[in-house]
Amino acid sequence: MPSVPPRPSARRFEIDWVVVSLEGMRRWGLRAFLLVVAGGALLVGLYLLHEPTERRAERALRRATALQSTLRNAGLPSGLFQEFELASNILAEARVHFERRDFSPSLMRAEDALRRFELLAGLANQEFVGSGQIISVEGRVEVQRTNQTRWERAREKQPLYNGDFVKTGSDGSAEIMFADGTVFRVAPDSLLEVHREARGSGASAPGEVRVKVGQVNVYTASQPSLVVTDAVRADVQRDSRVGVEVAEDSSTTVATYTGRASVSSAAGGRVELTSRQAVISSPQGTLGPRRPVPEPPVLLAPPSGHAVNLDETDRLAISWRPVPGAPSYILQVSRSRLFKAGTIDLETPPRATTQANLRVVLPGSYFWRVAALSEGGIRSEWSAARSFRATYGIGMEELADTTPPRLEVQRATQMGNLVLIQGVTEPGATVTVHGEGVEVAADGRFIKTVAIGQEGRTTIVIRAIDPAGNVTEHRETIVLEVF
Repeated sequence: MPSVPPRPSARRFEIDWVVVSLEGMRRWGLRAFLLVVAGGALLVGLYLLHEPTERRAERALRRATALQSTLRNAGLPSGLFQEFELASNILAEARVHFERRDFSPSLMRAEDALRRFELLAGLANQEFVGSGQIISVEGRVEVQRTNQTRWERAREKQPLYNGDFVKTGSDGSAEIMFADGTVFRVAPDSLLEVHREARGSGASAPGEVRVKVGQVNVYTASQPSLVVTDAVRADVQRDSRVGVEVAEDSSTTVATYTGRASVSSAAGGRVELTSRQAVISSPQGTLGPRRPVPEPPVLLAPPSGHAVNLDETDRLAISWRPVPGAPSYILQVSRSRLFKAGTIDLETPPRATTQANLRVVLPGSYFWRVAALSEGGIRSEWSAARSFRATYGIGMEELADTTPPRLEVQRATQMGNLVLIQGVTEPGATVTVHGEGVEVAADGRFIKTVAIGQEGRTTIVIRAIDPAGNVTEHRETIVLEVF
C-alpha cells in the first residue's frame, strides 16, 4: 500500500490560530476597555458638572448626617461641644431648606456643616499633646515652623506644634483651637509663638501662646489657659474671655471682659483681675493698678440697613448710648464688615460726645461701630456694628430687616438641679434664658446658669431678639431625677 503523506495536524493548526487570535483580542480588548473607562469617566464628569442641585444637596446632607452620627457616637472632648452644636444647627437649617425645596441654600449649608464636621473629626482624632490647630484664616496669615526660616501661607485645619510662629498682616486674622477647647483669636499685625509642653498620661496641656507683638483674645471653656509676653504672664481661668495686647515697646495691657485672670511679672508683682478689669505693665514688667474696663457702647440711631438718598442729602446723624465711667469714645466707619485695614474710611480721635454727623461722599455700603475709653485710657470692646447704604435715586426705598438673628446654643451642662446654658447670637441682640435677661458680649456670646426647682422634665427656652424685633428661639429639655 502506498504510503500516505502525513496530514497536517489539525490540533497544531487550531492551537496556532487560537494563540494568534487571543493576542489580537487582548490588544483590541484593552483598547476597547480603556475607551469604555475614559468614556465612563467623561460621562461621570459631565454629570457631576451638570448634576441637579437637588441631587448634590441630597448627597451632601447624607454625608454630613453620617459624619454627625459618627462623631456623636464616638464622643468629643468637652471643649469641642460648642463647635459640634454649631455644625449640627447648620445641618438642621440645611434640612429645613431641602424640605422647602430651596435646594441652593440647602446645598450651601450642608456643605458648610460637612466641612465643620470634617474639621471636628480631625480635631478629635489628632494628637494634641504639644500642638493646636488653625480653624479659621482671614486675609494674610503666615506660619513659620520651628527651627526653620521660611514663612508659609497659613490654611484652615493646619496643625501647629510647639515652637511654631504665627504672623498676621495688616488685613489678617486667625483663630487657633487647642484640644481643651480654648480658642485664641489673633488680631491683625500680630506675631506669636505656639508654646505647649508635652505632658504624659495622655492629659491635654493648657493652650499657651507667647505674644511678641499685637493682640490676642482668649476664650477658655472648661480648662484654664496661659498667655506669656516679654513683660508679663497672664493665667486665664476657665470660662473667661480675656484680651492681651503687646505694644512695640513690649508694654502689655491685659483686660478681662468676663471671668478671671491672674497677671504676674518677672519683677515679682501680681494682680488678680475679675470681669471688666484691666492692668497695664511697663516694658520692664512693672504692673500698674487695676483699672476698670468700660462696657461696649450700645448704638442708638440710625437702625441697621438705613438708606441715605444722596440726591436729597449727604449728611447722616448717628448716636449711641453713654457708657458709665467713659469720658470719651472712638468711632470707626468702614466699607468692610470686618473693618480691615485699608477699608476704614474714618477713625476719629477720642471724642466726648455720644453723637456724630457724617458727610457721605461716595455711594456704597458702609459699617460703623464705637468703642468707649475709660479715664485711664482703657478701651472697651467694639460695639456691635451697624450698616447703612448711600445711593442716588428718587423714590429709594429703605430695606427692612426681616432676618431672624443667629442663635447657636451649646449642649446644656447639668450639675444636679443647676443647668449651664451658653451660646452665641447676633451682636446687638438681646437674649433671655428661661424668661430671665442675660448679658450678651460684644461678639454675641452669652452664658447663664438656671436652677431647676421641680422633678421631671423641664423645657428651657432661649430667645434672641435683634434690634429690628426679629426673634429666634431654641429649646432645651432637661430631666431632673431626685433619688
